[in-house]
This record gives sequence, C-alpha cells and structure tokens, in this order.
Amino acid sequence: MNTVLVLIIFAILIFHDLSRFIKQKDPIKVIAIYTFIMSASLVVSLLLAAGRRPPGPAEWIEWMLKMIGVVR
Repeated sequence: MNTVLVLIIFAILIFHDLSRFIKQKDPIKVIAIYTFIMSASLVVSLLLAAGRRPPGPAEWIEWMLKMIGVVR
C-alpha cells in the first residue's frame, strides 16, 4: 500500500514538473539532472516504504572497490 502511494505521488510530481519544463523550453541538461534526482529520490522512497534501509555511502564505496577488484 505504501509503495503504491509513493509511486502515485511521484507520478503526479513528475507530470506536473515535466509539463512546466516543456512550456519553459528548458535545456535538455536541466531535464537530465531533474530525472536523475527524481530517480534517486524514488529509489530511496521505495526502499523506505518497503521497510529496508538504503545503503550508506560507505557501503557504496566498498561495493565499487570490490567490483573493480581492489578489495576482496
């Protein structure tokens, strides 16, 4: 239930903001940054709604170091 509510709220915000971006003819750079920030916010909100804690910066750094083979 919480997940559906979060998705509905984000959909309303995105449609409202994108219509404003199109009317103002903002450059694609602005829309790309907006999309990135909204996507990151959506992921964090969905994780919190599902009862999971989003990973912290230290976990991201450790994951990247393991991925490139620096840490085992």
